[in-house]
Amino acid sequence: MTDTMLWLPERQRRSLPPHPPPERGVGPGPGVGAGVAADTRSAETLVLVRPAEQRLQDEAARVAVAAGVELILAEDLPAALRQPHGMLLLAADSLVSDGRSLAALRNVETICIGFESDHPWAHAARFGVDRVVVLPEGGAWLAEYLARRNGPRGSVVGVAGTFGGSGGSTLGCLLAQEAASQGFSVLLADADPSGGGLEHRLGAGGAPGLRWKDLAEVRGTLNPAQLVPALPAIGGFSLLTHPAGEPPPPGMDHEVLPAVLQAARAGFELTLLDLGACPPARAPALEQCDAVLAVLAGRAQLLLAARSWWASLGGSVPNTFAVVRGPLGEGLDEVRVSEVLGMRLAGYVPWVRALSSAADTGRLLELRRHRLRSAVARILREIEPALPGTL
Repeated sequence: MTDTMLWLPERQRRSLPPHPPPERGVGPGPGVGAGVAADTRSAETLVLVRPAEQRLQDEAARVAVAAGVELILAEDLPAALRQPHGMLLLAADSLVSDGRSLAALRNVETICIGFESDHPWAHAARFGVDRVVVLPEGGAWLAEYLARRNGPRGSVVGVAGTFGGSGGSTLGCLLAQEAASQGFSVLLADADPSGGGLEHRLGAGGAPGLRWKDLAEVRGTLNPAQLVPALPAIGGFSLLTHPAGEPPPPGMDHEVLPAVLQAARAGFELTLLDLGACPPARAPALEQCDAVLAVLAGRAQLLLAARSWWASLGGSVPNTFAVVRGPLGEGLDEVRVSEVLGMRLAGYVPWVRALSSAADTGRLLELRRHRLRSAVARILREIEPALPGTL
């Protein structure tokens, strides 16, 4: 197994729920992990013309498992063309015998795979193959490419406070609860380096499942079929947090976060990221967001601080919406507050006396306030046009 492919560390893989093998297709050779779960297969299948070397077949199977796509094995190119396919994987050695048949292909993407010693570039150029991937070095790229091409694409929305104690984490929890109640698959993730707040607000400290620290060793591409069932679940949505009082492992933002969020896009319709207060312009989590909700206070002094933070971003986050929280200062309303910063208004969250105490005691999801839920539902509706998915 190469370090360019992202797999959960062995101790975490053993804790994952088992998945049934695909109804048809091929998994890795002896000693390699299981096949892709049937419910995670894409509408388009990946067909591999059987290579002469078993090791190359195993590498291709690992890529398919990591990408969450079904891999069908065909004995030769004519047999591959009889399969329902969206893409053909062709070993360099199979091109030597079957390559001339490629001229008959129309609207089928072809990828030549091989080890460096197989000279895949030379064979691909000779027969007009669309792409070339040298394994194992190119396995991570190929898995990411397949996941993007075949997998569903959910949305990632960041929630950022514009001052300490702004209520951004609480808003993230309420948004997750509301979206889940509407029937969407939702992940709420703590992307604040200080972390620890979400579990406490939700009373989920003892919930079984993976935390960010458990993913610190992964590299490359993560199979959503492994990630989704391994996460804690509460209130109808999944949760990924830093345990309270524990700093995140080094390198999490730059190495692990992008891979996890790619898998989250394939596994969830909506991922909500708690970005903490005033994330910097090039924060890795901020760059992953399709849209950002900035929580603003309706008080003049706090608005000045928010305007400084917004100016520091320099327009690097185009889909940023204002969420104004009550109570409002004299002479201010939510429209005026959003105009001061030049942000589109997503909604107003009214001040609710019981909100702070519910968050402090881990009973946030037990709070039932019609005004609050209506306000959160409106925010989801307002940001929907800016998202690649549909809410």
